[in-house]
Amino acid sequence: MKTSLASAAQIAEIVGALSVVIGLLFVGVEIRENTVAQQFSATQALVSEYNDAIESINDKEFVCIYIKASADFNSLSQSNKIRFSVQMQPIFRTFEQLHYSALHGTIDPNVHLGFDRQFASVMQLNGFRQYWAARRDWFGDRFQGYVDDTIAGSHIIEQANFEMEDCD
Repeated sequence: MKTSLASAAQIAEIVGALSVVIGLLFVGVEIRENTVAQQFSATQALVSEYNDAIESINDKEFVCIYIKASADFNSLSQSNKIRFSVQMQPIFRTFEQLHYSALHGTIDPNVHLGFDRQFASVMQLNGFRQYWAARRDWFGDRFQGYVDDTIAGSHIIEQANFEMEDCD
């Protein structure tokens, strides 16, 4: 049985259309896998940045400043306010980057949720609210709005009863 040229063209058109659909499905899967890989990489980078930023808190002298500041930032001496502010800046910058990454979908949502909860709990401490009031202008407008909303949506809590035995 002979196939006419028109029939062959129709078969070729169907095969071509199926090839395009299969190709698009493959591209879609590849894009999704690439997106997940990029999100994972961005998440790892931000977690690493955060870990680097909090490394400074391991300094015994700074731990004492941190404890005092989280209770009452305004009661710190001027030099300790500066030290605390400088030490907190990379931590808050990392939270700012985490926030922007979440807005753009470039960080794992579950990881961001954990950081978001941690940040919200820190911002319940009176000293961190005072710090924010004094230093909020150091950060972008969108992050300022996010922090202000976080503060407005929570209440002030008492600082955990940290031992001050090694602090002056």
